[in-house]
Amino acid sequence: MKYSFYSVLSVLLGGLVLMGCSPSSSSERTHTPFVDKFIGTGGNARVAPVASVPFGMMQLCADTRDSGSGYHYDDPAILGFSHLHKSGGGCADFLDILFMPLPTDVSADSLQTLMSHEFISPLDHHREKCEPGLYTVDLYDGAITADLTATSRCGIQRYRYRDGHVSPLVIDLEHGSTCACTILPEHDVDTVYAAYLEVVDSFTVRGYRKSNGWVTGQEVYFYSRFSSPIRSASIYSCDQRLPESSSAEGRRLKLLLTFDDSDPEIVVSTAISSVDMDGAKQNLLAEATADFDVLSKSASDAWESQLSLIDIETSDSLKKKLFYTSLHNVMLYPMLLSDQDHRFRSPDGHARLVNDFNYYGAVIGLWDTFRAACPLLAVLRPDVMRDYVCTMLAHYRYFGQLPIWTLWGKETFQMIGVHAMPIITNCYLNGITDFDTRLAREAMVNSAMKDTCGYSMGYFVGFVNYMNYDYVPCDKEMEATARTLEYAYDDAAIARFVELTGGDVGTRDYFLNRSKNYRNVIDSITGLARGRCSDGSWRTPFHPLRSNHRKDDYCEGNAWQWTFFVPHDVEGLATLLGGKDVLEARLDTLFTMRSGVDGENASGDISGFIGQYAHGNEPSHHTIYMYNHLGAAAKTQRYVHQVMNTLYANTPEGICGNEDTGQMSAWYVFSALGFYPMDPVSGRYELGTPSFDKAVIHLPSGKDFTVRAVGLTPETYLVKRVELNGKQLDRSYITFDELNAGGELVFHMSPSTK
Repeated sequence: MKYSFYSVLSVLLGGLVLMGCSPSSSSERTHTPFVDKFIGTGGNARVAPVASVPFGMMQLCADTRDSGSGYHYDDPAILGFSHLHKSGGGCADFLDILFMPLPTDVSADSLQTLMSHEFISPLDHHREKCEPGLYTVDLYDGAITADLTATSRCGIQRYRYRDGHVSPLVIDLEHGSTCACTILPEHDVDTVYAAYLEVVDSFTVRGYRKSNGWVTGQEVYFYSRFSSPIRSASIYSCDQRLPESSSAEGRRLKLLLTFDDSDPEIVVSTAISSVDMDGAKQNLLAEATADFDVLSKSASDAWESQLSLIDIETSDSLKKKLFYTSLHNVMLYPMLLSDQDHRFRSPDGHARLVNDFNYYGAVIGLWDTFRAACPLLAVLRPDVMRDYVCTMLAHYRYFGQLPIWTLWGKETFQMIGVHAMPIITNCYLNGITDFDTRLAREAMVNSAMKDTCGYSMGYFVGFVNYMNYDYVPCDKEMEATARTLEYAYDDAAIARFVELTGGDVGTRDYFLNRSKNYRNVIDSITGLARGRCSDGSWRTPFHPLRSNHRKDDYCEGNAWQWTFFVPHDVEGLATLLGGKDVLEARLDTLFTMRSGVDGENASGDISGFIGQYAHGNEPSHHTIYMYNHLGAAAKTQRYVHQVMNTLYANTPEGICGNEDTGQMSAWYVFSALGFYPMDPVSGRYELGTPSFDKAVIHLPSGKDFTVRAVGLTPETYLVKRVELNGKQLDRSYITFDELNAGGELVFHMSPSTK
């Protein structure tokens, strides 16, 4: 039977080289069973149940659509299995190099034409399962079982045929993301400008796919090896079968392969590279060195090792699943780009070589992850974060500025701020100092002084207006208020790093003074951040609840959500507004006023409401913890408890906004432990309320940091007192140094009050 997308719809609508840690014993699976990879695959979280290893380049998964992460739980059909995904990303692209076995009753000889998605399979979640390192699904009502696993740079597919009849297999280089994230609709498409397919020998195929989408010049090379000999190979260009040939170049290429029926299963090992086909081949030879089951077990071992860096004790299995699923999601990123020989394609488009670190440039989503995801990895995997810092500095060497937001090594210029700065500073505060600090200071200063950072949303953006006016005027740039607030925060990070590394005092003071520029967009009369024109006047009319997605004075938010983005100077913000009592009252209003945003083009990213607090998007993530600075820690505890128990769930819709490459999950991990890096460059964690009776963080130094909650029940989430290493704390925070030194943090809980 030939399955088409429309027939299915009508029916259904009625790597391991990066570990750095010893894996747990194969008989010990005490953490991976608590990962539910389908949490966040529905709704708008954009999680994909990828087969992967921690921090790997390879994210192999079923595609159910050609947009978003490529997979959505509510979709009715599988289009195939592609080798590049960005699981959990708000902005998306990828979905390159798609494989799909055809139904077993299809004859390859009869296919003179072959279109993308001409053959698809119904998706039945009862026939689908996923665990860390392994994805399995039945195709065509159980005629074929597809198993997927991965190494760092290779994806391994195993197709098992129920009746022993091996069906044809298509490799589709036309398929890709048709809805990237270029903001401008006319650019919002993945366009293949060059592709190549070659049958190298009876067991091997290679090729490449070069496309323009979210970035221009995305080059993905692949090298595939089959466990069974290829009986026949037919190349299709622009849907038409070509005369017999072993290779072809074009833009819309597909390859149809057939195999003998002597073996009822076929294993396909595919490596990818950003550099060239030989790089992909060497990746394959280095990593696809065992059979499917051995590689699948190794991937599972890798995840068990990483998840066991934190042990928790709780009788609540649902919370335990949320915790380890969240920790898993964080450890998908940063995403490797360098090959096993350390070559990679740099942001200037050239092939480069580094020898002393792994280049994690495939996805650098700094606007999201500087807040909690990277700070969490700085504690758990300082080796990875050291390489990440080196990656950012290499990006600066080759491109002249620190990264803003990269995809497959190329700069997208999307989102606002240059948040490599707080990440580098946070790493240094966590004792990660094995990098060129002089170069880092240079990169920070030069990147923060550039008139133009890049081309975004149809015009050039940079620091020229910010430096000329000490704020970004709303009549000169869009998202001006949000840009001012985030630039000011980055300035605070630069000043702190210069101070920590013994840089020039004048440079430190310059950026420390610039970090106060947030005051220039806070209107003390309304008590809110708002657009300010180049003549110093406030934009009128003023609609504090209104959102016009990426076309107003804010970025994915409104005045209420952005006013509090001053994590580096809460006391200064309080003074500006009239005192701590006034700021506390403003926060109270934030959490108790009506939910929702106004405007016909309101940003869909604003979600997960408690009043106007929007947990589904990153600018709000620190806000709850600001209460600690105002002497109102009980309010921090109450709202943290509310978020964790109402805005996360063990369902496909269980993440209330885009997962955003680990940030939503990192907020959960930190907050469940009982503390959070409200200001990642402050060197301290604000205390909240723990979710578990006991949690032990196994630090890379060999020491443990233990968190215990005495008297914890669902009703006792407020904190009576806190002890650190046996001494009662008279403050609402602990420091980075105190955590990294190991020890014991004990929360004594008390009943909640209305």
